[in-house]
Amino acid sequence: MKPLNTIFAVLLGSSMIWAQPGTPGAGAGPDANKTADQIRALQAAVAKQQKQIEELQRQLADKNNAHVVNATLTTDSSSTTASPVAVPQQTQAEKQPEKKNNLASKLGIHSEKIKLGVTVFGDYAFYPRTGFGPQFLTQINQPGPGNDNFNSFDITRTYLNFFYTPNEDITLRVTPNIYRQVDVSGAQSFGQGAAIASSSNGNLAFRLKYAYLDFNKLFAGSEAFAKNKLTFGQTQNPLVDWQEGLYGYRYTSLTPWNYLSLSSTFTGVTLHGPIMSNGKEILDYHIGVFNTASFHSIERSDKKQAMARLTWYPTGTEVDRTGFGVTGFYDYGYNTQPPDARSTPLYRVALIAHYQNHSKAYQIAGEFDLGRNAFGTGNLFSGSGPADEFGLGPSSFATFDALAKALLGGDRTRQRGFDVFGHARLGSSKFTLFGLYQYFQPNTEISGTNPLDFARAVAGISYHYNSHFDFAFSDQNLNYVHSQFTMSPAQIATFSPGLAAANPNGIPNVVPTGTNVIMVNMQYNY
Repeated sequence: MKPLNTIFAVLLGSSMIWAQPGTPGAGAGPDANKTADQIRALQAAVAKQQKQIEELQRQLADKNNAHVVNATLTTDSSSTTASPVAVPQQTQAEKQPEKKNNLASKLGIHSEKIKLGVTVFGDYAFYPRTGFGPQFLTQINQPGPGNDNFNSFDITRTYLNFFYTPNEDITLRVTPNIYRQVDVSGAQSFGQGAAIASSSNGNLAFRLKYAYLDFNKLFAGSEAFAKNKLTFGQTQNPLVDWQEGLYGYRYTSLTPWNYLSLSSTFTGVTLHGPIMSNGKEILDYHIGVFNTASFHSIERSDKKQAMARLTWYPTGTEVDRTGFGVTGFYDYGYNTQPPDARSTPLYRVALIAHYQNHSKAYQIAGEFDLGRNAFGTGNLFSGSGPADEFGLGPSSFATFDALAKALLGGDRTRQRGFDVFGHARLGSSKFTLFGLYQYFQPNTEISGTNPLDFARAVAGISYHYNSHFDFAFSDQNLNYVHSQFTMSPAQIATFSPGLAAANPNGIPNVVPTGTNVIMVNMQYNY
């Protein structure tokens, strides 16, 4: 404020000089009186302005994060101008609106280059009926037959999402995944005649879910391909993440191929994005080449797998995954084996017709699946299986386990299934009904009845508390669809002569026990 006070002092001094008698222009007469009146008016204006300045100084002193701009000269990057009064300068936080869904902004990190987020899935599960079968949710396991009424609280998934965008051309994402660890190796020997117990069972362990680099502007010059990206690293495969976004209920149940055998994440390179026309998305594609092993397995093969998804919206859509669409997915690869071993080829196919309204309040989809060598006992028993499957037998289920391995083993198995899933909001409320039905034949090459054919059904209601919290209540069932029977030696011999010879009277009770679980699910997303 010193330069401004100096100007006022000069003005006041000048007015006093002009007002003194004997000074030129201050003599008696009309001109002198007029000059005196002008001087007094100027003095009053200066005094009024001085009071305004003092009041403004008092207001600015109350603002801790305000800055006073020099009252005489205000300089910016383009010009220099005189400012008659002091004004507050906006802070960086005032200039840049807070990102509602960016944890970094909430923590006071206002850089547009860094974004932080978190995802948590939590569940309570009650099992009125227990049996063998795949996991209902990732990292949630049920006990085997005879353990009805088992129940548990589970944290099935926690993500910490880190995004770094140094410029608009590239984005780096790193996402640690904290999950429930189960160590099937058990105790470890520790010297002659001694051992130590396994300490990893039940721990919430760390593993890397995503680590990839997006190149965002490779096609910036094309209107049709402007939003397309090239991605390197450990990233989403073309189907699972896209279908989870369509279904909307990943926190309650797995999508069809993800439930069967296809992991959501692989390491490789992908090209993906929408193809636009007149501001509408007409096609959406995702193609990539990946390791044969998923993100939580060791890559042992010298071969790779290729995946591709193409979604067509006949009338176009302005909101991704809305409107009527048709989607095709194809995956061709190998079951991972070392180079000196024989790799078994596999493929997965999904054909999906889907509709979702613009607000995503209503959605329905039908899917047809085909596969080759894409489902084995490791997939069937991912939730719970006979102890013999994991080298902990023999048990009373040893013969059944041998039968399952024979039915699903070899390199000529064929899979087939169909699925229906969708959701519907209840009016304008925050409640939504959702459901999924899946019928699956693990090997259609088996002559006669395959006792492992199964159906999965999910029905529930969700409550959308706010933009971060969702809750759901669901009833989920896995049922083996055929009536109980004894498999004859003649049928067994068509796929395993040795097992038929070992069981000359056939194998009784070949249809497994199904599982029923009632779940309360929670999702927190920020």
